[in-house]
Amino acid sequence: MRKSKAVSALALLTSSALVLGACGSGGSGGSGDAGQQDSNPGDVGGADQVYKRPKVNDIGEVAVAVEEGFHNYNNNIGATNNFSSTIALSSAQPSPFISELVDGKLVIKVDGDLMESVEVTSTSPQTIVWKVRKEAVWSDGKPIDCKDFYLKWLAGASKATVKGEDGTEASIWDSTPTGYEDIEKLDCSDNNKTVTTTFFKDKAYADYRGIFSSPGSDGLLPAHILEEKTSIPDITKVLPSQNDDTVKKAAEFYTKGWLGFDASVALSGGPYVITSSDLKDQTVLERNPKWWGEKGGPSKIILKTNTDSQSAAQQLQNKEVQVIAPQADPAVAQQLRGDSAFNVFAAGGQTFEHVDLNMARPLFKNNPDLRLAIAQCFDRQSLVDKLVKDVDPNAKPLNSLTFMPNEVGYEEHFSDIGKGDVDAAKKTLEGGGWKQGADGIYTKGEFKASFKLGHKVVQRRADTVRILQDKCKQAGIEIVDDQDVDFNDKRLPASEFDAALFAWVGQPLKAGAYGNYASKDKGGSGNYNNYSSSVVDEKWKQANGELDYKKRVDLMNEVDKQMRTDMHSIPLFQLPDFAASSADIGPISYVGVGGGVTWNAFAWQKK
Repeated sequence: MRKSKAVSALALLTSSALVLGACGSGGSGGSGDAGQQDSNPGDVGGADQVYKRPKVNDIGEVAVAVEEGFHNYNNNIGATNNFSSTIALSSAQPSPFISELVDGKLVIKVDGDLMESVEVTSTSPQTIVWKVRKEAVWSDGKPIDCKDFYLKWLAGASKATVKGEDGTEASIWDSTPTGYEDIEKLDCSDNNKTVTTTFFKDKAYADYRGIFSSPGSDGLLPAHILEEKTSIPDITKVLPSQNDDTVKKAAEFYTKGWLGFDASVALSGGPYVITSSDLKDQTVLERNPKWWGEKGGPSKIILKTNTDSQSAAQQLQNKEVQVIAPQADPAVAQQLRGDSAFNVFAAGGQTFEHVDLNMARPLFKNNPDLRLAIAQCFDRQSLVDKLVKDVDPNAKPLNSLTFMPNEVGYEEHFSDIGKGDVDAAKKTLEGGGWKQGADGIYTKGEFKASFKLGHKVVQRRADTVRILQDKCKQAGIEIVDDQDVDFNDKRLPASEFDAALFAWVGQPLKAGAYGNYASKDKGGSGNYNNYSSSVVDEKWKQANGELDYKKRVDLMNEVDKQMRTDMHSIPLFQLPDFAASSADIGPISYVGVGGGVTWNAFAWQKK
């Protein structure tokens, strides 16, 4: 999962960490319908549909207002993992599997422009043969090939670790091992255009469609650039078992050399190449001259950052931009839906808002009664009524951390909390020995029921804090608003918060969220609130290797029940996917893991 405009909801089950995010959703001219997302996730080794980009007309330059700017070219490590970067990267970084929105449902398909085929040739041991098209090249003309797959596998499967500040061991690659650690070997053949991944005999992996690919919040990076910058002659000679200077040098560049934007190393293997970015206000993409497939409709895509939904709508009305993807805002949705000059897309998507309690803070680590009381005083229905209903009339409080309401596996394990129940919260605190002070706030020994709730500067999040403060203050719990423009990009991945309000942009696969909830020393590269549960670690890994879908769903719900017991994270609501455009451009929709509103930018046309 990725941080939302802030990356999890999932439909099948996959490989990398969820993404931090925020999202958009549809109205006049075509409204979105999320539909049931995981009724038929696809058999292991089943025949996959193939997607090839259509032949379209040149429509010139298109400007898009997005809610957060591009940050890093390597978005596949714990230190980055931000949805805002995928908005640009989805058009540039190659992905063997991609997600397409078909009649409101996400369908995972083979990228037929990149891949000649992807075939499961054996299930014991699970063996997959990936054949890259001969003509597929990076924007510097070098081939996209087995080395790029090998680098991604090495980053996930490497046993090389470093000791963190908290004393725990973590991968020097800062990458999730999910899926990759189950691959025993990766072989290159056919002039490096054929990749064969062979899994350990006892390590079947149901969500292989997510490894190396965007449906698993992942993608390929140019291995030859890493070789050039590190003087490593052949990355495929570096083994996952190594823990020497060579692997450390490779990991150093992987985790730092691709941060930010440097055109000389930030290559493209897609229809567009990022030509410039100030990493804040504007990022520009132009057609990749080395792209071998059909040319995209826009000749240039300019991503303009605008954190204010109302202002973004004004830009659209003033024709400063042609497409917007702001945070879902009731007033904006109603305003644009009432004007035939615009098309609006809105649907319950794969993104959800939640509050994570930092389990490294003694206040939360040592006081499960306080964690429960906080969850009890949160008034989630007020959040939905005041912030979401006008965008998505079907919205309701979210009662799971592992499934969305429109997914087959959804069960309501958090339905007993989040009701703004002041009396219940007080009863919980007093039952745990907390005493209410003269200022109305409860204390117990060295602890005071007061914490800062961090979030990025977004109006809806500020409104969320105000709503949560109300009933919790009545319950004797003080919530201090802690907003910061760099919260998602810097403080969140560094765990510099008491509690964090943000969104995960989820995947159509489940295994990828493992990295957000697993213990740090078990692969929790995106576990920013330092949660640790052996039950969650074991059950989730078991689910990832379970080929029977029904059994996988049951295991994921056991995971969810455990997280409800631990109450380290409080789900708030499913965030509507939201986007809008002038009526003369389309088709506009939204696929979170595919880059949000730009997932199909190559197909945009003038009407």
